[in-house]
Amino acid sequence: MKQNTVQWLGNDGFLLSDGETTILTDPDLFNAERIWQVSDETLSHCLSADFVCYTHAHEDHFSTQTAQWLLSNSRCRFVIPKSCQAKAEQIEGMCERAVFVQPGQHGKIGTIEYETVRAVHGHKQGTVYSGVDLRDCGYVFLMNGKRFYQPGDTLLIEEHVEMAPVDVLFVSPTEHNTHVEHSLQLIEWLSPKTIVCQHFGTYEEPPVNFFWAHGYVKELLDALSQQQKENCIIPVPEEMYVI
Repeated sequence: MKQNTVQWLGNDGFLLSDGETTILTDPDLFNAERIWQVSDETLSHCLSADFVCYTHAHEDHFSTQTAQWLLSNSRCRFVIPKSCQAKAEQIEGMCERAVFVQPGQHGKIGTIEYETVRAVHGHKQGTVYSGVDLRDCGYVFLMNGKRFYQPGDTLLIEEHVEMAPVDVLFVSPTEHNTHVEHSLQLIEWLSPKTIVCQHFGTYEEPPVNFFWAHGYVKELLDALSQQQKENCIIPVPEEMYVI
């Protein structure tokens, strides 16, 4: 029987596989502000990815350095929101290996089906980011019959109220995303069987970056019901989880 596996690479970076197709989400593997480094073994696994899916253009999600490394050392293809097309055009050879998407689309990458969901980027104290681009995308991946939702950086939006339940929810309890209260609301709406925390414990957290680099994971865990706690994964860097 095929198994879904999830491996955390830091921030919103994950290596996901359904046993046949492997995808990377928002890999930022070499950032100088990281507080831990990805091992050579895991980097080699990243080079075996079939597809890389980006959510938006910020460097902690769509890393130019990581993209260039993947282009030079792997045969992966890219799924890129149209909000990032100008950035992709500045990276030699990227557009030739890319498909550009916008919210509300459906597609298939290898054996994994996906649908794109709008993402509305936040800022300090849960405000809307002044540079918001409504073409930023989260993704629902269908892997062996299970729905995995990677929202990217987003506040709560109307689409979340209307979405069908998901099996696996990646949640970002940062000030500029859904923090604690709105993470709980998202969990209530989407009824995930498994909750995976992200956007924490990856970068240095000086005051200027604290609102986006610090994830309130402990506070979220404390606020979950006992059943939700049992279903919540606070990922250990590079550890493989079967879901």
